[in-house]
Amino acid sequence: MPGLAERKSLLPALVAMLASLHAALASFPGPFFRSWMFLILPLEGIILGPGAGALSAMIGGSIGCVVRGEAIILPIVAFSEPLGVACSGLAFKGRWRELLAIYGIMLAAYFAHPLGRALPAWCLWDIYLGALMVMPTCHITKRLARREDLKGPDLPLALALSAFVGLEADVMARIFMLIPTFFYLVLVPENTLEVLSAWWVMGAFATPIEALICMAVVVWVGPPILIALDSKGVRCPIT
Repeated sequence: MPGLAERKSLLPALVAMLASLHAALASFPGPFFRSWMFLILPLEGIILGPGAGALSAMIGGSIGCVVRGEAIILPIVAFSEPLGVACSGLAFKGRWRELLAIYGIMLAAYFAHPLGRALPAWCLWDIYLGALMVMPTCHITKRLARREDLKGPDLPLALALSAFVGLEADVMARIFMLIPTFFYLVLVPENTLEVLSAWWVMGAFATPIEALICMAVVVWVGPPILIALDSKGVRCPIT
């Protein structure tokens, strides 16, 4: 078991390490809308917890956004990526009330805006699915938390679902920043509805592909990391 001094130094060390990895992946544009940071986003929340994970994502995401030359969308990145990480952490902790509140507030604000009602609603199908998966995800993660041994089928499933919930929250947060907070006036001042409609249709197919890729990566690398930390007496999320 790690001593008190080791426990106190472990969290800042992991925050710094994951923030660096996030920044490195965020420095390159991804296959579609997001940078490659989507591969690490859920693990930050699952390992560090909602608060520390959000801090890691805010630092790494902001650095990566500037490095890849997209500083104009820094407010979107600084809000959406930490929120996505926090939601993965909340999902892994079984905190369904906070998750439903986050999804509900952002969706309500989106559809309250005239543009939100004008844009094709079906394009957000994966976000609706993310909201619907909150309760099943938290049921599985709470069941996992009651077990002393992480080895078993519950861990990969809990990781995959927590990743999906967090990634879809990240997508919803980007849409929230773009529409209800009027950031579209900065990025798309002309032919707004036409341009955004094209983005929405592309996103309806692209963002679920990113989610599937990330879920596969998380299920592959997540269990060995969490089991190794647990063997040292460190149960995730750390906070």
